[in-house]
Amino acid sequence: MGNFSIDNPVDRWLTFLAEPEKILAMTKFDLSVYPNLMKAAELLDESNYTQAQLDAYDRHLMAVYDINRSRIESYDKGIDKGLQLSVAIYKDIQDGQLTLEAIALKNSISLEEVKKLAAAFK
Repeated sequence: MGNFSIDNPVDRWLTFLAEPEKILAMTKFDLSVYPNLMKAAELLDESNYTQAQLDAYDRHLMAVYDINRSRIESYDKGIDKGLQLSVAIYKDIQDGQLTLEAIALKNSISLEEVKKLAAAFK
């Protein structure tokens, strides 16, 4: 392979087929430039896993999925709660029946935050 070039698609795939260990030895960063080759290398690597390793890998992927889903749900709940709180504070400010201190106490937030919201609403 005197004229081998990783940038040449034919050379890449011939190397993958003839000497897959060379491709598997490449870093994920280097392979990321060639997404199809990276996927092929991952599939080849996974084909050597035992059933126990595949099961462990699936459990790992599910755990990552669960963590990400939990983070997304927590973020969404936080946004909803923040919006509801802002609307309640806005209504109290517009109503004018409570002092800013009373609004802060009623909503369990600092007076500074109420003042910031009041300034933003005006």
